Amino acid sequence: MDKKRRENTSVKDKQNLCTLYSISQLVTTQEQCGIVSKNFKFIDEYGIGHLTSHRFDGLYISICDVLLKKDLVIDGHLPDSFLELSFLIEGELIIKIDGVNDDLVYESQECYLVHLKNIHGSISYYKRKRLKEIKIRMSFEFIQRHRLNEEFDILNRYSLLKFQNSFLHPLCSKKQEILAEILSDRRKGLLKRLFLESKILELIALQLETVTAVKPKKTAQVDNLVKKLYQVQHLIASDLSIQYSIQQLSKQIGLNDFVLKKEFKRIFDKTIFEYAIELRMDKAKQLLLHSNKPIYEISELVGYKNATHFTAAFKKIEGMTPKGYRNSNAS
Repeated sequence: MDKKRRENTSVKDKQNLCTLYSISQLVTTQEQCGIVSKNFKFIDEYGIGHLTSHRFDGLYISICDVLLKKDLVIDGHLPDSFLELSFLIEGELIIKIDGVNDDLVYESQECYLVHLKNIHGSISYYKRKRLKEIKIRMSFEFIQRHRLNEEFDILNRYSLLKFQNSFLHPLCSKKQEILAEILSDRRKGLLKRLFLESKILELIALQLETVTAVKPKKTAQVDNLVKKLYQVQHLIASDLSIQYSIQQLSKQIGLNDFVLKKEFKRIFDKTIFEYAIELRMDKAKQLLLHSNKPIYEISELVGYKNATHFTAAFKKIEGMTPKGYRNSNAS
C-alpha cells in the first residue's frame, strides 16, 4: 500500500481495545452478574456487520463479523500488558508492529497466542473480504488466577519479541467446534460468564498443546501444507454424516492423494481413516449416553447408512454393541 493511500485510509484507534471499534457505533450495553456485554454496529461508510464484546474478571472477548466497503489501515497503541489469543475464522490482515522487522500476514483458519506489552502498530484490512475473528485478551490477574505463568512461564514463552513473526498456527477441528459454540451461545449473566471462561480455558489448553505438537516455520506465513491438513480435519469433523473418500478430500483442498495420506499420517500420527473412525465413535458414544435416539438414527448421524455396519464397526472398537454400551452405562 503506497504512502498516499495509507494516509487516506488511516484511522486512529482511540479505544485501544479492538482496532475496528473506531469505525463502529455502540448499539446496546448490558451488565449482569459482573459481565459487561456490548453490541456495536459498523458505520455504513465503512462496512456491513457487527462487533460484540464481553468483559469480566480480567477477560476481554471481542467477536467481529463484517464485510468492509473500503481498504483500511488502522493505527493504534496498546499501553497495557496482556496475553492475546486470536482466531481468524475468515479474512486476511496485514499486521505491522514497531520493533518487529517483518509484516505479519494473518490469514483465514489461523490462530495465535502471544504476550503483548506496550506496543505500537497498525493493521491493514481489505474491502469486499469478509472478516470474522474472535479475539481474547487476558490480564495478569487472570493469568495468575489460573497459574498459567507459574506452570508454563507463559508471559516469557509467548513474548511477541521472542516469537517475532513465527507464532501463527492452523485452526484444528477441536478449536473450530469450541468457536462455533461461542458464536452460537445465547446465555446471559452468570451462565454466560461460566460458559465463556470454561471455553477460553479449553482453547488455551489446546493452543499450548498445538505449540508443542506442531512447531511453526520461521516465516510470516504458516506452512501451506499444514494448513491444508487441518482443513481436512475440519471437513471431516464438521459433518460426520458424510463419509469422504481420499479422492474427494484431495480435490476439495487441492492436494495429491499420496501426499495427503502421507503428510496427514506424519503430522497427526494417525491415518485419515483412523481419525474419522475415532470421531465417529466418540460422537456415537455421546449420543448413546446422552440421548434417546434409536440406534439406526445414530448410525446415520455418524456416517453409516446401514445400522448393521455401524454395529459391527462399534463392536470392533468398543468390544460391545451400541445397545450393550448404552445399557451398561445407564444410570
